[in-house]
Amino acid sequence: MKTKFITLFMGMLLLFSCHSSQQKPSKLRIGQFMFTDRPVKIIFTKNGESTLQQQLKYTELTDYQSINSGTYTVEVKAENQLLLKKKVGIGNSGVYTLMLYGILQENPTTNEKTNKTKLHEIVEGEEATMPNGNLPQFKILNDEFECGKDEAKIRWVHLAAGVEEISAVATSDKKTVSLSSLTYPKVSKTKALLPLQQKVNWKLKGSKVNVAQEQLAIQSQKLYTCFIMGIEGKYIDSLKVVTGETPKKKF
Repeated sequence: MKTKFITLFMGMLLLFSCHSSQQKPSKLRIGQFMFTDRPVKIIFTKNGESTLQQQLKYTELTDYQSINSGTYTVEVKAENQLLLKKKVGIGNSGVYTLMLYGILQENPTTNEKTNKTKLHEIVEGEEATMPNGNLPQFKILNDEFECGKDEAKIRWVHLAAGVEEISAVATSDKKTVSLSSLTYPKVSKTKALLPLQQKVNWKLKGSKVNVAQEQLAIQSQKLYTCFIMGIEGKYIDSLKVVTGETPKKKF
């Protein structure tokens, strides 16, 4: 009898543990990298109820915030005009970045190509995105990563619509690391970096002149994501860098 009670107790404990792990929320941050001088509102709705709202200006990247797993309808609006509407799936205990990009026109309409997609995919790798005529879009990046104890990871995203291929290089006093050459709106693969002061330079393909530069004090066990986008009035000659940091997830 005692053995049966212990078995039943252990079974209930295991069931409770599994249920708890299934309910563990994810982390999400939002980057507003769609070229416009208007504030943009992002709304997450689940089962008909608004669960998250964020109003952002161009180049803003939020901190991570908790979000429960499930399927959400995401709407993107500028001055109450709907630009994008799409369903996204958020998994358990994940780490994500939702990034807006493209160019907002003078008289914007809903991007129907994006609007008709049934379920939004998580982007991984440099071949996962398409230009779509520079129209407003959003993608979700998977921010989970693996790295050694004494290293960090870095990746970058080409979000300067209308700008040709760009290459990136990270340089420290010990090593130079090529960070891929990308066309809009591709995402590079992650590369390992030493935890040192690193200078990252971006150049147009075939050019020796930098169009963007970022100084990073790299810390081990972190992922650095550099988002490259245009600056009003200097769109081709000088690009802006917004860098987000993601600590390695602890299990």
